[in-house]
Amino acid sequence: MLPVVSHATGVYVFDEAGKEYLDGCSGAVNVNLGHGVEDITKRMHDQIDKVCFTYRTQFRSRPLEQLTEHLKQLAPGEVSEVVYGNSGSDAIETALRLVTLLNARSYRPFKSTVLTEEPSYHGMTAGALAASGHPLRREHLTPLLANQATVAKVRPKNGALRADVEDWEEAIERIGPANLAAVIIEPVGGASSGAAPADRETLRRLRELADEHRFVLVADEVMSGLGRTGTWFASQHAGIAPDVTVVGKGMSSGYAPISATLISPSVAGQFDVPVSSLLFGHTMAGAPLAAAAGLAVVEYSRSEQIPQKAARAGERLRQILEDVTGRHPLVTGVRGVGLQLALGLHSDPDRFPGTSADLTRAAREEGLLLYPAGIGPRWESVLVTPPLTISDRELDDLAVRLDRALLRLAPRAARTTGAALPATV
Repeated sequence: MLPVVSHATGVYVFDEAGKEYLDGCSGAVNVNLGHGVEDITKRMHDQIDKVCFTYRTQFRSRPLEQLTEHLKQLAPGEVSEVVYGNSGSDAIETALRLVTLLNARSYRPFKSTVLTEEPSYHGMTAGALAASGHPLRREHLTPLLANQATVAKVRPKNGALRADVEDWEEAIERIGPANLAAVIIEPVGGASSGAAPADRETLRRLRELADEHRFVLVADEVMSGLGRTGTWFASQHAGIAPDVTVVGKGMSSGYAPISATLISPSVAGQFDVPVSSLLFGHTMAGAPLAAAAGLAVVEYSRSEQIPQKAARAGERLRQILEDVTGRHPLVTGVRGVGLQLALGLHSDPDRFPGTSADLTRAAREEGLLLYPAGIGPRWESVLVTPPLTISDRELDDLAVRLDRALLRLAPRAARTTGAALPATV
């Protein structure tokens, strides 16, 4: 049975029994700034005292307008419109509807295929899940997903974690560029691939192909956006500007449900009305309280130079995880970018299924929260993604707790790999 949470501050969460947990995965990789940041909670309280909700067709709000300007300034490439939602799933749904409407209104109904990657994960709503290359989360839901957007998948070669340029080019040729409406890609993977990054040359080539064949390039930056990988957006590592960028977790930092779909002029300009006036959105989308929380998060991230802090902390955490790899044979390696990192794990589905889940449970016993990842043995891993504000002392604390958690699984490692048991710490 799960413990009952009592309170949280910074990178630590406490249950009602008084046990302390280091949040080594930022909740669901969304509490980017840590828990209980007073600069954010005070502004939320101030907004509560003014107004929590107005409907988007009845009023504008200053927090939402200011948040929109920040996102336009920070996004890779130019952004002309921002459509708000409550979650990453909402924002992906908006992107799917956007590309579908774009081609329907342009009398190109045949240009309807959305190409995504396996592994990938784009959300739990029907359209977003249909677009996800995540067999575990799609299992038994095929009847629900069958009527969604036409989706094709590109799969990496045997042994690879992500599809390369050749894989994408072959998939596009197989579909036929004239039939391709959009490509949706995670610049850095999340829970499906265990933080495996897409090759930067692959991202650049997809940008070229999108321009050549007139399909929409959508970057799913729900997890990676707004600082986690050491830049504001992971697409910036490759020097590309997607046509549509989806953000969520980093914009909320867990303080209020909010997400956004950032739309470039090349896409928005193909409509004769503002995109926000189309049939998108939800009741609570962009409400003043959520907007105030998102604005406070983004302004705090800018003033505190959070991406730079994530880059520095990511280097230190990577070294810590590399040291762990050398001590514990159950770990196969470290992957990821910035503070979106993961430990790859040995996994024998016949003898030792669920290694990532077992390590997550062992870590909880040691007061460390991790996030299990991977859609199969090739990608078996745990995400190690603490808040971007984590200090060096707290990183050292994370290292001790992780080491002890892995020692709990040391007998399994010896049976799986044939290695000697590691020494205790």
